[in-house]
Amino acid sequence: MIITRNKFTKIIFVSIVLGTVFFGLAANIYIPFHYAAVMPRSPQPETGRIYRVTAQYGAVVYVNKQELDSLDFAKYGLTIASAVGMLTLFFVGMRLGWFENLRKRK
Repeated sequence: MIITRNKFTKIIFVSIVLGTVFFGLAANIYIPFHYAAVMPRSPQPETGRIYRVTAQYGAVVYVNKQELDSLDFAKYGLTIASAVGMLTLFFVGMRLGWFENLRKRK
């Protein structure tokens, strides 16, 4: 079976976009549960955990700057990257004819 360059590009591009989406989804589910389980419920200035965040089930916990950055990256960075990737996949796929089979099925 010969894989054409266009098909190889499609496979790689779809894999990257889906990987970003699934990683972002997993991070957005895991981090709030993890923070609710292990982070302190009151500020701890000696460890730098002074940033108040809402974890799973509305629990208020305190995190340090690095942990806050991780939460923000999962919540905003990966969500935006997933949306941009999906839009790019849609427009590039339509332009290159990757989704012609979907149009023919209607």
